[in-house]
Amino acid sequence: MTNKTKTTITGNKGEWSEFYAFIKILTDGKVFTADKNLKILEDHFHIVLKIIRQEAIGKKEYDISKNDGRVVVSDGNTELAIVDLEKIKGGVANVFEQIKNSKGTTFEVASAASPMHDLHCTQMRASSGKKADLTIVLHDKKSPEFQELGFSIKSMLGSPATLLNASGATNFLYRIATEDNQPVQSSDDMSVRDATKLTYGVGAQLEFIGMDSDVFRRNLRKIDSIFPEIVAQMLRHYYMGEATTINDLANKIADDSVFMGRIDFTKEMLVMNIKRFLSSIALGMMPSKDWDGYTEAHGGYIIVKEDGDVVCYHLYNRDKFEDYLFHNTKLDTPSTTRHGFGKIYKENDEQRMKLNLQIRFLK
Repeated sequence: MTNKTKTTITGNKGEWSEFYAFIKILTDGKVFTADKNLKILEDHFHIVLKIIRQEAIGKKEYDISKNDGRVVVSDGNTELAIVDLEKIKGGVANVFEQIKNSKGTTFEVASAASPMHDLHCTQMRASSGKKADLTIVLHDKKSPEFQELGFSIKSMLGSPATLLNASGATNFLYRIATEDNQPVQSSDDMSVRDATKLTYGVGAQLEFIGMDSDVFRRNLRKIDSIFPEIVAQMLRHYYMGEATTINDLANKIADDSVFMGRIDFTKEMLVMNIKRFLSSIALGMMPSKDWDGYTEAHGGYIIVKEDGDVVCYHLYNRDKFEDYLFHNTKLDTPSTTRHGFGKIYKENDEQRMKLNLQIRFLK
């Protein structure tokens, strides 16, 4: 696809929000930080010098470091255009309103056509496969170097986004233990929550024995060696219907003195590790890929709010970002058939059951 084609570009609200965040930050020349409730901190913002977008045909650079009201567009080697930012800025609000008010799963944003053409954009979002959706060079008083920082973008428009998508790799495996070794009787049409409640209702226990993915297990152990057990406990409480939000699930675990004693954790240690896990997922850790412990979106997180404001959580303010994740996420139930979990089955002369981890934003 090139700028000269008339091919219609369509996408969902999350995808179009990436383009909106790009032109909003570009024309504002700065991005504000926020507290754990997404409230803008007016005196805390970062000056933007350059934005880099990775497209299928290569990367594009948008340099506004001269602060002269213009953006220099290049492909890294060749200058493609010099554009007056006021021309782009005039249409930013229209792009947002059309994204926000559009119906249907995917749609065209007609008001985006002009800025996409002027800025030589061939697609609305960055090429997939990386956590970083946008790379930004900020004016950083704490560093003499102008580093390229990758930011992941999340939109609050449309349906709540997932923080961690379900897959076969996010299955946790349990052994069903009964006092009299009598099997738990279940039916094939029983829901995962009903099967979990049935297990405990007849006096059985779900004993965590492993994960479908050794890669994800190793990644979780980099948070803490006992962390797979903590997530397994969160899943037990969730599928029992006892709590949904991450905050409430952490409180359920903290109230279990037997479990907390066994893992030798205080509540502070528990919450700290859960927050670290959430931010690691947001910024680099993937269930099916060995994690080196570093963040891929190493600048932070950008959020498009429902009112059109765009805020960021920079890793210099990681505490605020982790607080935001901890108080604004929940567990979710994905498709049991697609991911192969939620049924009681027999293997190695014992009954077993799998529960799946999927994390979604509250809004």
